[in-house]
Amino acid sequence: MCGAVVVDYAQIVQELHRQADKRPGLADTVELHRELLEVQARAQVSPRGPALSGDEASARLEQGHPLLSPESLVVDGQTLAGLCDQIGFIVGERRPELADSLAKIRAWLGERRQQIDVLAVEYLREGRVREGEEAGLDGNLLAFIFNNALRPFLRAQAEALAPLVGDSTWYRGRCPICGGEPDLAALERGNGRRRLLCSRCDSEWAFQRIGCPFCGNDDPRRLAYYPSDDQIYRLSVCEQCHRYLKTIDLRQVAGERLLPAERILTAAMDLAALDAGYGEG
Repeated sequence: MCGAVVVDYAQIVQELHRQADKRPGLADTVELHRELLEVQARAQVSPRGPALSGDEASARLEQGHPLLSPESLVVDGQTLAGLCDQIGFIVGERRPELADSLAKIRAWLGERRQQIDVLAVEYLREGRVREGEEAGLDGNLLAFIFNNALRPFLRAQAEALAPLVGDSTWYRGRCPICGGEPDLAALERGNGRRRLLCSRCDSEWAFQRIGCPFCGNDDPRRLAYYPSDDQIYRLSVCEQCHRYLKTIDLRQVAGERLLPAERILTAAMDLAALDAGYGEG
C-alpha cells in the first residue's frame, strides 16, 4: 500500500527535537516548524471528501488521476482562514524580515475569508494563488501559507484514502492521493527502492529508481546527484527541467527516520539547490 500519513504530529515534533539536538544550527528552523505543526495538529478537521469504492479508485488511478481532485476537497472556510492567519503570524514573528510582506498577505486574506475555499482550489490546482500575486503579494509566501494551512485537511483525507492505493498501481511523479508534487525521496533499506513524500498531504508512494518525477526525464546523462559527506543524503538534480529533489538513503542510517521530519531537517539542502540555480521541488 502507499502508506500515507501513518505518522502523527506528535511523532514528527519529537523526531525534530531528537535530530535537532545533534544539529544545533537547526534550532531556529525546528522551532518555527514545531509551532506550525502544533497549530496544524490543533485544527479540528475531518476527512470530508469523495467516498470512493475500490473499483472507482482503481479506475481513477489507472487513468492517471489522483483520488482527490482540488474541487472535491471539502474544507471548513472558517477553520482554513484561521489557519492561514495563524501561520502568517507565526512566520512573521520568527522571520522579522518577512513581517511586512506577511502582514499584507494576512490583511488581503482577511478581506477574502468568504472566498477562501475558492482560493484553496486555485492553489491546489496550480500550486499558486494567482489572484494574490496579481495583487502584488509575495507568491512564494502565499503558497507557503496555503500549503501549511491545507495540510491538516489533506492529511485527514489521505488517511481515509490510503487503503485504496497499492504500490503496484501508481508509478507517477505526483501524489496518488492529492496530486501534489514530492519534496523528498527515500531509498528503502534492502532493495533500495525509491519512494516519494508528498509536499502537501504527507503521503508516500513508490516511484522508479531512475528518473525525474517532475518532467519524466530518464536520460542518465541529464540526471545527477550530489551526496553528503556521510552518504546519508543526496541532492538529485535534473538538467532538463532544472528541478531538484532531496533524498535520504535509509540504507545508511540506523533506526527509523520520519520523512515529514526529514523535509525540515534538510532545509539547508533547499538553500544549496536554489543557490545553484535549481528550481523548487
